[in-house]
Amino acid sequence: MSKVIKSTDIPRHNISDQGCHGQINKQKHEEQAREICCTVNSSKAFQRCVRLPFVLMAAALTVYVCILSSDRYFNFWVQTSIERTDLHVSEIDFPAVTICPSKLSKLNLSTTQDHAQFEKIFNLAQDVLWQTRDVAKATVPDFAQFSEYNGQLLQNLYQYFNFTCEEFFHECYWRRQMMRCCALFRRQGACYVFNTVRGQNTDPTWPWVVADAGPYSALNVRIRRQLPNLTVNSIGVILHEPDQYLASSIIYTTDDRIVVPVQPLRFTAEEDVRSRPVAMRHCYFPQELNRIGELRSDCIRNCNLRFIQKKCNCHYDTPLPLQQQQQELSSSSDGRRRCSLSDIPCFYQNRLSLYSMSNIIEESNESVFTTVDCGCYPNCDHTQYHFLAYTERCNTHETNSSFIVLDVYYQEETLFSYRSVLRFSLLDLMVSYGGIAGLFLGISLIGAIDAFLVCIAADFSRISATCKNNGLNLCPSK
Repeated sequence: MSKVIKSTDIPRHNISDQGCHGQINKQKHEEQAREICCTVNSSKAFQRCVRLPFVLMAAALTVYVCILSSDRYFNFWVQTSIERTDLHVSEIDFPAVTICPSKLSKLNLSTTQDHAQFEKIFNLAQDVLWQTRDVAKATVPDFAQFSEYNGQLLQNLYQYFNFTCEEFFHECYWRRQMMRCCALFRRQGACYVFNTVRGQNTDPTWPWVVADAGPYSALNVRIRRQLPNLTVNSIGVILHEPDQYLASSIIYTTDDRIVVPVQPLRFTAEEDVRSRPVAMRHCYFPQELNRIGELRSDCIRNCNLRFIQKKCNCHYDTPLPLQQQQQELSSSSDGRRRCSLSDIPCFYQNRLSLYSMSNIIEESNESVFTTVDCGCYPNCDHTQYHFLAYTERCNTHETNSSFIVLDVYYQEETLFSYRSVLRFSLLDLMVSYGGIAGLFLGISLIGAIDAFLVCIAADFSRISATCKNNGLNLCPSK
């Protein structure tokens, strides 16, 4: 039979003892919890203090490397590397060849002129305008007589080249087949040009190509020295791109045989390079050239003619008429003094040439070397024709007195092709930024999105709690 124990039956000292022990245990637990919290807080504070310098260092490294990447992106964007080493010569155009008689003798002059004196002055002027080796032998007294020919304009010198194409050329070969010379060459001023797309009455099938290499494989011509009204003592040969009409390297010789092995180099650029400024890529794309309306040779020519006008205070009309360009130049030169034989000493003093025009013009005196940069850039898709010419005198008296032989050909059947590409594109910059941030700061796109969502959720919770306190429920229960 069970017995009911009343609260009055329990000794009061036992109740008080149990209450004291419970209170003591509670205090101990609270003290232990406080100690644990203090330890945790101290540990977290220590971690934050230690972590802060590393975070700042990582952030500084991130900013520094990002600046380096940005500098590489904005300042070093285009690089040119070898694309192919086996590009066949049949894939490029054969160079245009310009042949100009330079030094002449036995000129058919009028009886009122001193033949010997004018012939000497004429050939000395040609030496200066071609900048030949013989011009270094000239002295100051040699130029004293030029003042007597103030009315003789330089462009009028070519009236003495009154010979025809049939008289100038003896025979011509193209790709080892004999062809009519006047079908290969077109007259421009005092010169004859082959395989050009510029000028007057050009062949619509130009530019032609060659698929072979070695002597006699391309262009071989024989030029007569003895013409009806004069004798050709020397010629100048210019190799240039078919769509240009100037070159910085020319061949000038009095020898009987001229051998020109050509070593071309091909340059192209990918379309993405267009996004960079011209000053960084150093070339123009065809659409840009069409918009500018001026090829590189036009730009170089006009720059050199402005330099001539600055130095000698005269204007010169190029001996190679270029249809529209020539018309523009002639119209713009009206009212200005044209260069004459009396300006040849100025040409000599400033080493000015009318045939070897370069993008860099030397402007130096005896003690100071300076240059003028015309800033004329080529087509991004172009071919450079490098060559090392060989000349020799023939042994036979007949050949030496009758003909000048010119042989232009490719030295090898293959060539190097170079391509300009973006060194550091926008995609590379984005990858660089992401890799740097992930390496130094541990930041990723997913992590950034998660952090953004956490912040949004915290803001929403805070707004929701505020609304509930104000009696509003943003998320009512169904």
